[in-house]
Formats: sequence, C-alpha cells, structure tokens
Amino acid sequence: MKDNAVVPQAPTEATQPGTPTGNSRTFSDYITISMLLKAMQISSECRILPSELSRVFSGVVVATKTPEDVAAPVHQWISSCGNKNASATALLPHEWCKEATLGLAHEDSQQLARVAIGVAFLQGISRNEQSATPADLAMVWGLVRGAITHTMTTGPRFNAVRSSQGFLSVALCSLLKDGNIDELYRFHIWLPDGQRGDLQFAVHSHQAFAQSWILAGEGSDYRYSFEPVESMEDATHAQYALSWTDNKNTSTTYKTHQTSSTVVNTGKLGRTTQIEGPTAHTRDMSYCIPSAKYHKTEVAPDGFHATLFVFDSHRGFVKDAPVLGPKDSESSTQFRDPAGVTPAALANMVETMRSWEVLMEQGKFEEALKLCESAPDFPNYGPIQAAGPWSTWKWLARGYELRTSTWDVNMT
Repeated sequence: MKDNAVVPQAPTEATQPGTPTGNSRTFSDYITISMLLKAMQISSECRILPSELSRVFSGVVVATKTPEDVAAPVHQWISSCGNKNASATALLPHEWCKEATLGLAHEDSQQLARVAIGVAFLQGISRNEQSATPADLAMVWGLVRGAITHTMTTGPRFNAVRSSQGFLSVALCSLLKDGNIDELYRFHIWLPDGQRGDLQFAVHSHQAFAQSWILAGEGSDYRYSFEPVESMEDATHAQYALSWTDNKNTSTTYKTHQTSSTVVNTGKLGRTTQIEGPTAHTRDMSYCIPSAKYHKTEVAPDGFHATLFVFDSHRGFVKDAPVLGPKDSESSTQFRDPAGVTPAALANMVETMRSWEVLMEQGKFEEALKLCESAPDFPNYGPIQAAGPWSTWKWLARGYELRTSTWDVNMT
C-alpha cells in the first residue's frame, strides 16, 4: 500500500433525532455501507481478537459513561462474533465494522463499537511497533469522528475538558488498574484561542509511556533533563506532585472524569536543561514519549493542532512522574471546564482543517479559500478574513511545502 493512498471517510452513519434505528435498512443503505467498508481494506493488516476488542470496549464504556444496559448487548455481540468465527477469531477493522452494522440493532451501539475498533487497531499497530499510514489514521479518525458527532440517545456521552497544558481533550477509552492509568486513549486539540496553560508548568513527565498521532496542524516537542541540586540559587525549577479531583475526592488516584487537577511543590529542586528540540510534528506523523521523561509540546497561540493520543502502561510505567514548575511557588490548580466547547464541534473543526490541509498540499488554493468561507468556525479563518486578497494568498501559502512546481508568484 502506498503512503499517499486516499481513504474515503469510514462509515459514520450519524443520525439525527427521530431517525429510525435498528435493522430496518434499505438496499441502498447496504450498498453504501459495503462501499465504505471495502475502502477501509487498504489499511494495515492488523487483526483484532474478540478478547482485545471487548477489553477496549470496556474502556470506551468508562470514558463515555455508557449505561450497563447499553453496554451489555455490545459485549454479548463481541462474544458471539468470537464464537461464530472460531476458526479465525481475529478480524480486520473493516470486518468488525461490517459485523457491527449487521449485528447491533441501535445506532448508538454501532458507533461505540466503532470507536473500540479504531482504538483496538491503534493499540495493535503501536504495540507491534508498526507505523500507522495516512490511510490507517484516516480510517481510525473516521470511526472516532463518526461516534463523537453522532447524537447519542441511550445515555453515552463524550466530554471535552481543558488540560493544564492548554489543549482540550476528549477521552475515548479509559482503563485503570490499581488507581493508575493502564491504557488511556484521548483526542487532543489546541485551538487558536491563545489558551496554552500556565507556561511556568509546561515541562512535565508522564507516568505511562505515551504516543501521539498527528491529525492536523503543527506542534513542536521539546525534551529536557532535570539535575537535582541542593540550593535555591542553583535551581531553575522544582518538582511538583500531581493529584486529581472529581465529584468525590482529591487524590493521586487517577480519575477519568475530573473536575480539576492540582500540582504541589515537593521542595525537590533541580536544574532543567533542554536536550532536544524543537521537533516539529505535522499531519500523519507520530512520536513517542517514554515514561518519566521530561518534555513539553508547544503550539503557537494562534495555531491549530490536533492529535490522537495514548498513555499505555504496558509499554512503560513509573509511579513518580513529576511536573516541573517555579522553584518558589506552592501550588497551581487547573479546572477542567471547557467553557461550552463540545466534542462534536471540535471533531468537525478537525475534519475541516484536515480537508483544508489536503487542498493546500495539492496547490488548490481557491478551493481552500472557498472551504474557509463555507465554514464560519474554521480554526484559522479569522485572520485571513480580515485581510485583503493579496494578504490572504500570502497567508494561505505561509509555512507550507507545496507539492507543485507551478507556484512561482513573487510572495514578497
């Protein structure tokens, strides 16, 4: 498969309130579904066992607060697929999607299953140290976006929260073990809203091994070392311990559904040195962050960046993973309130940005501009809308490596 293969959007079948659900599908419905599923076959050959899908689905249930009476039929369906395909229980993503369409009566259940299929696929290729192709990411994103933008009617709900690092995140799958993250898959997005968290606490480490897959926009990663020192004069930073708060309590036990997080100065002083970076990451790239290694992600205040992200303790875990902050401060709290931003709006914004980037890379500037005009909430449209036509074209071309030899206009 070529890396530049184009995959039509994976089946989302987003319904509106009042749309009939269940098995009352027309012949044309099956034709459309069949075409979409066939398109997904060009992704990597990573098969998913029923046991793996069931485990991941359990994490989707936690992330979306899916009621037990909604989750139970999906678990039963996964088990029945395993029994039915005893000779070859591991199925490809498109095969699981087809089974979900035929075997699950309610659209909500199908959408939740598709998220689990996409996450299980990422889990498989990442643990096998395989690179996700652009087609792979397009497939996974299609499944995730379809579920996030679908109007759930049976109780499940995706939630957006504000991170201490400034981005907004949406949990897709949360699996905990002994109060710690076992696996946590999220959708991250930095908006061009200037909110980048408290920069004094930008350098941090993670308990679990982390991997990020870039969906759109550009971000830069920096790596740091931390050398303990004794005196305040020799220190640049102090280590801070992290705790989380939900509606019940505050503790170092990780909580999927948080209301805030707090870092407290431990008094452990040290000198921080940048050892790598900046390393730019753009669409279809991926990078890893080992557990307990200090880093920060930087996105321009007026920039846009979106990723799929996983914390996977199976690839590395340490209990003590501090945040670095001012040596002379005591604590800092970040509230999770997203200020009214919905997961569906974020997902649609990312999809528009992905389409815009493709048009730009193809040199289709007029079409890219029309896309901006047709999407009032387009992430970076504000600055170019206020500019004159010539400034608009210069802005559109800025920062892009264009895949065309015909762009010979003097941009100075």
